[in-house]
Amino acid sequence: MCPTVELTETATDRLEELQAEIRRETGRDVSKRVLLERIVRAAYESRDEVVDQFRDDSPS
Repeated sequence: MCPTVELTETATDRLEELQAEIRRETGRDVSKRVLLERIVRAAYESRDEVVDQFRDDSPS
């Protein structure tokens, strides 16, 4: 089962822009699921940088 994640309109737009750029540059269609999995993998591999980004943010 795939969980549902609600994204802001801005995040959705950026994700779609990334999909379009991948399509233009590679000629391949990439689903949002595959793109998000790659983004999560890349963030996990550089998780110290991701954690630091939240350290620098003011609390929500």
